[in-house]
Amino acid sequence: MHTDFTGTGAVGAVDAGRRPVPVAFSLLGPFRCWAGGQEVDLGAPQQRALLATLLLHDGVVTTVESLIDALWGTTPPRSGVTVIRTYISRLRQVIGDASPSGQIRIDSMAGGYAVRVPPQSVDVVCFRRLTLEAGAAMRRDDAAGAARSLREALALRHGLPLTGLPGPYVQGQRARLQQLISDAEVSLVEAEFRLGRYQEVLPDLRALLVEHPLRERLHELFMAALYRLGRQADALTHYQVMRQRFVEELGIEPGARLRDLHRQILLGGPNQGSAEPARMPGRRSVARRRSVSAPYGGRTRQRR
Repeated sequence: MHTDFTGTGAVGAVDAGRRPVPVAFSLLGPFRCWAGGQEVDLGAPQQRALLATLLLHDGVVTTVESLIDALWGTTPPRSGVTVIRTYISRLRQVIGDASPSGQIRIDSMAGGYAVRVPPQSVDVVCFRRLTLEAGAAMRRDDAAGAARSLREALALRHGLPLTGLPGPYVQGQRARLQQLISDAEVSLVEAEFRLGRYQEVLPDLRALLVEHPLRERLHELFMAALYRLGRQADALTHYQVMRQRFVEELGIEPGARLRDLHRQILLGGPNQGSAEPARMPGRRSVARRRSVSAPYGGRTRQRR
């Protein structure tokens, strides 16, 4: 499946059967909607945030009270219920114009609302599907297939998720989406590593380590890639610098896997970059990463 959620390429999106998707929603960047290759005006920021909230619940009914909390948190206006109903009415008009066939609609039920939308029309849903496909490929030892799915997933991002939307709910989901993107980036590096593309993954690993300097898995992959390229001394130097940072900033030694890898590299000899150590960084299935509930959760700064 090829999907264009930016509106800059083919019309909207195309599903697996190569049929045009009438409406496409983009959340992995500024929140935007496309219909027939044209951007749809979704209204004021809070109205847009309401629609994004419903989309992130993936068809699950969201009560009016939950929507008020999502938009205003602990300081809702007295007219919150009326405002929500006004936003829903306006969004129904906009969506009805964009999807006259009724394929996309907002339903009222059980004291709340739910958006009915084809899964291929929402970039977050497509992203999640592709990462699950990558996890299945890794379990089949198909690193090339996993890499293809992950590259397609990461091509859907186009900035900070949910840019321009207000509200505490969106703020939390922005962090979740950033984490999903970050996990996919690491998974892609792991797939490329398993394909033996050690030189190619080094720049990506350096960039990821700048953002996540305390993420041990990245240090494992970086040291292992250096070692496989015959750069034993560089791998050992990186370990010493990393260990010093862990001790100074966290007050702890690196984990057992890193210490074990360090010992293997020490014993490997200066010219054994192509050798297979007893336990180089092992595979880690994409599907075993942290799952995210109905609101899908990219790249976020690693906190101490």
